[in-house]
Amino acid sequence: MVVEGWIEDGGFPVVILTRSFPISSSFQKLDSLSNHIVRWAKVTISDGENSYVLTGKYDKGYFPPYIYTTGRMRGKAGKTYTLTAEYRDMNATASTRIPSPPDNCSFRVEKCAGSDSLFQIIARFVDEPNEKNYYQFFTRVGTVSRQYLASYLGSIDDEVLKGESVVSVYRGHQYDEKDYSPYYKLDDTVSVKFAQVDETSYRIWDSYTKLLTLSENMFLSTSSNIETNIIGGYGYWCGYGVITNHIVIKDSI
Repeated sequence: MVVEGWIEDGGFPVVILTRSFPISSSFQKLDSLSNHIVRWAKVTISDGENSYVLTGKYDKGYFPPYIYTTGRMRGKAGKTYTLTAEYRDMNATASTRIPSPPDNCSFRVEKCAGSDSLFQIIARFVDEPNEKNYYQFFTRVGTVSRQYLASYLGSIDDEVLKGESVVSVYRGHQYDEKDYSPYYKLDDTVSVKFAQVDETSYRIWDSYTKLLTLSENMFLSTSSNIETNIIGGYGYWCGYGVITNHIVIKDSI
């Protein structure tokens, strides 16, 4: 079983379940992935005091378009949440903690050097020097999808930060993009989530970014897997303390 799940401070949990399948040289249509969606699992989340069974439903705002969620539980910073997913002979479990949301983060939009049609988003924030913190940026372009993607090179260990920091927020990589660009276009509507995460979640997303980077380099390869905190399966179950900003890419910003 492959688990993709998260819960945010003030947000409802979202869990996507699929079954893994071997990579082969035979062409497989993207539509064939629907055969690997797990639709009839029992998914339970506990915060140590109460447990809730999530409801599975079709939702075209996510990929794959089937999620488990509930409106009876909202995440709360400081709490630990345990996920259990049961389906046939598969049983996957994981725990995560929601850190406090980071302090306010400001953004500006700049034209990319040497281009009149591409733009980049620059974030500015202050890291608390007396705390050990990890951060992750997520982006969403447009209003059709409800799913935020991990920003390319968006995993940050505050070991490399000193006080006020300035970083680029690149687009996440869509699953069906053939010609990926980390930059934005004029009039793009961009939503940016700036999240504080625990060390485990940071290592998961950092390993994802490194694997994504090396997989596109024909001269360098990697045999490393993406890290996981799922016991009895693959994937991730992460807690986020987030602040969300919405940005429209314009020449004048």
